[in-house]
Amino acid sequence: MKPRHRCIIVLAAAVLFTLAPSAWAGARKYKILHNFGSSSDGAAPYGPPTRDEQGNLYGTTVAGGGSGCGGNGCGTVFQLTPKGNGKWGEQILYAFTDTGHGYAFPEGNLVRADSGNLYGFAKSDYCCYTAIFELSPGSGGWNFSPIWTQGASPGLLMDGVGNLYGAMGYHAGPVAELSLGTDGWTYTDLCDSCSPSAPLSWDSHGNLYGTQLIGGNGPPKCPGSGGCGYAFQVAPNGDGTWTCHVLYRFANFPTDGYYPYAGLTIDASGTAYGVTSAGGKYDNGTFFKLTLQADGRWKETILYQFPNCNDGCGPLNTLVFDKTGALYGSAAGGSTACGYTCGVVFKFSPQKNGTWKYSVVRKFNSSDGAFPYGVVLDSKGNIFGTTQAGGTYGGGVAFEITP
Repeated sequence: MKPRHRCIIVLAAAVLFTLAPSAWAGARKYKILHNFGSSSDGAAPYGPPTRDEQGNLYGTTVAGGGSGCGGNGCGTVFQLTPKGNGKWGEQILYAFTDTGHGYAFPEGNLVRADSGNLYGFAKSDYCCYTAIFELSPGSGGWNFSPIWTQGASPGLLMDGVGNLYGAMGYHAGPVAELSLGTDGWTYTDLCDSCSPSAPLSWDSHGNLYGTQLIGGNGPPKCPGSGGCGYAFQVAPNGDGTWTCHVLYRFANFPTDGYYPYAGLTIDASGTAYGVTSAGGKYDNGTFFKLTLQADGRWKETILYQFPNCNDGCGPLNTLVFDKTGALYGSAAGGSTACGYTCGVVFKFSPQKNGTWKYSVVRKFNSSDGAFPYGVVLDSKGNIFGTTQAGGTYGGGVAFEITP
């Protein structure tokens, strides 16, 4: 299994590429929107950005924003706003501290309600407690409020009426819902047996889908004693209850993928697409789909096996569709300028014969960022993302890749 970078890596910055053509994707152009890590800025973005209707980007950094938490800063929530001259401006909406509320080190994606409130995940600043928090804009700045403090994992999903879904509960285990009522937030346990390893996703019928990193097949099929993970569905029953279904257990045959860090992406027909970080013919991970069969079972089809790390390997983040039906994601691999590898953004394009074509959209090289953490797209096909390190100050970058 490829290592996941969970530390702040300060890298020597070279020339800043503010607008340079990608050597791997034809006419695509790469632009750095912001370099993190300067002065009291946040550092080490630790989740994909979230876009609003005006094109603003929101995200979290796991460090920076002050001198607390051992001098590294306790992390921030930031907003990036496009300017008329093609530049972007940053605003720190909230800088966490190691005093006061007791929570810091935010990570994972943010979700934004119609009210403008932001919701995310943070850890305790001194030990091992976690919380789901709300940030609400006020006349004196943004107000922080923990709304669930009994255990959680990074990664939230919001429905159309503002309910939150994710891994919440003691030891961050169950799939659960937080719903806002007149008396505050109400916790509902939806599925005790599943613990998402990434944000959940919807299909058109209101079913929830996710992956779990452990469990499923064990030895000898799986090289890990705790299991190699599985894909699951949590389906509403119509009476307020939900039922959990295991769709597929990974490491099911010798060249199957395993360790699904990324979540599932569902198309209009209900087919689920995802990636595994390890396994496959070359042990560099796989790209797969899960389809519902007439007998009610789900079938896995491996669509691509990552052959070498030079062009990307060990994908860890959930795929996203563009309007043409192509899927985009990020992975390790690529340039070795970062000590390990700097990471890539990639694309899977569906072909008329039912296969999928893999191409590298961007290889990072430290000066333009390192270790991408997933991407999002707008309606024009522009790709937005963050990297955990690299850039001018070594604290990561926010970037845009245009067609």
